[in-house]
Amino acid sequence: MWAMILVLLLVLAVLSIVTVLAYGSHHSKSISRSMRMQLEAARLPTNVEAFDTQELAGLPAPVKRYFQAVLREEQPIVLAVDLEHTGSFNASETTERWRPFVSTQRVITRRPGFDWEARIKMTPGSDKRIRNPYFVMSTPGPAIRVHDAYIAGEGILYVSLFGLVPVTRQRGTPELARAISCRSGLVPDSAPSEPGCTMGVNR
Repeated sequence: MWAMILVLLLVLAVLSIVTVLAYGSHHSKSISRSMRMQLEAARLPTNVEAFDTQELAGLPAPVKRYFQAVLREEQPIVLAVDLEHTGSFNASETTERWRPFVSTQRVITRRPGFDWEARIKMTPGSDKRIRNPYFVMSTPGPAIRVHDAYIAGEGILYVSLFGLVPVTRQRGTPELARAISCRSGLVPDSAPSEPGCTMGVNR
């Protein structure tokens, strides 16, 4: 009898964990959808649909030569791009704690903005990627979910455990907008010549 009770409790515990992880995934997907919708809503129309060499006038010679080498006349202008990443993330600033992650990123050029959604596993191991329209997730398991975004001039950083328990939630401060935009290589609307922005590292 006791053995049956223990088995039942174990089954209930497993079902509870699976339910929590599934709900966390659903919640994270909802956040991803909301972020991407905000990003698309912030887009501005453009009358420039193709590259014109006249746009290079006044640029420094090395920059001008680079664009002349990689662009061609009447080449369509890139207005948005979707990226996928997979790799390892060091979860510690003092030790080597590399954890596998998968992520997607939506970037728009006008007005400049992006949303980076990542899933960082808490335990070492490889990830099997599962695709859907809003993000890339790995096999079920404990994970940190991260949203790093720059939308309509506003910086957004949201980190959660299992997609449910908030760890960090920041939004709307000038410092955050500056840090995220510079880190991504985008220049904040409010500070186009902010020192240090040229040192941003693109993902």
